[in-house]
Amino acid sequence: MTAPTPPSKSTRTKRRLADALLVLLQNHPISEITVEDIVTQCEVNRNTFYYHFDNIGELVEFYVKSIVDDLIEKHPPHVTSLGDCFNAAIDFALYNANIIKNVFHSTNRAVFERHLWHLCEYTISSYISSDPKDINLPATGEEMLVLREYLKFELFGFTIDYLTRGMPEDVRDKVVILTKLIKSQN
Repeated sequence: MTAPTPPSKSTRTKRRLADALLVLLQNHPISEITVEDIVTQCEVNRNTFYYHFDNIGELVEFYVKSIVDDLIEKHPPHVTSLGDCFNAAIDFALYNANIIKNVFHSTNRAVFERHLWHLCEYTISSYISSDPKDINLPATGEEMLVLREYLKFELFGFTIDYLTRGMPEDVRDKVVILTKLIKSQN
């Protein structure tokens, strides 16, 4: 087995810039972060930033995409219930709470939502592929497609609502209620 190819110098620099952004997002809304703040945090010059990104929005896009891609690649969800799907989204949001709040409540929200959508697609596909016992899977391909889309919309909408409401602590109680209601319909 061959060792994985190390990332290129360009990719390492982009990750360093993204890491600098991450540090800054822990305590500042994105609207208050400047390119100067990022390059100072990263200890590179402005030209390095502009060589890799046209603006902070592109860096945010790179960062959010990297988070989702890494999550999918390194941590495939082991979801066997709808509760697992919703709790995976909650865990992700809680782990990245400050960053998500700062990006979600910024002009870069569309970037975040696009990658959240991709993560929801992946999570629901994994759930359906696990031969779940908490719902009856449809018999036809068309019905399966409709179920997959419905569950993806539910997971995405639930997550967006959770973020919009400021990530309330009682969300796990709502997941338990929701999954019981769905299970009782089968």
